[in-house]
Amino acid sequence: MSNANSTEAAAGPVGIGGWLILPVIGLFLTPIQGLAQMGDYSGLIKNMQYLTAAQGGFVWLEIVANLVIVVAMPIFLLVQLFQRKALFPKAYVVWAVANIAFEFLDLIVAQVLFGEIFEKSDTKLIDGDTLKSILRSLILVVVWVPYMLNSVRVRNTFTA
Repeated sequence: MSNANSTEAAAGPVGIGGWLILPVIGLFLTPIQGLAQMGDYSGLIKNMQYLTAAQGGFVWLEIVANLVIVVAMPIFLLVQLFQRKALFPKAYVVWAVANIAFEFLDLIVAQVLFGEIFEKSDTKLIDGDTLKSILRSLILVVVWVPYMLNSVRVRNTFTA
């Protein structure tokens, strides 16, 4: 019976192809886009002396979290992917869930710490870029998490 299961698991597509190409492309583009967006923090960093300790701490924490989530994790995932490690699908799921959790937690904390500043400057907390980022994170969770958990190709490819 053990042989039947291993033969059955190997039946079907194997390798980095099919729909799996789309999350791979996303993993390549995410660090590039993330590093490009790090320039958005330059204005905040220049004006750190005007922020409260909590606001300044939040800005630094956000920078570090963004570096981990949008630069380090995708690079780690790409390494796991090309080595066809069994860890890849699980790590991808954790990364996708961390993305959406970070998006919402970041918005809540930003509203608490900077809400008055947003209001006085007539700046919107949720702008077009924020909506795109939330939508991207939702797609990761709604589309690609189930794919990573249920795809025969994923199951057959990541076995090392």
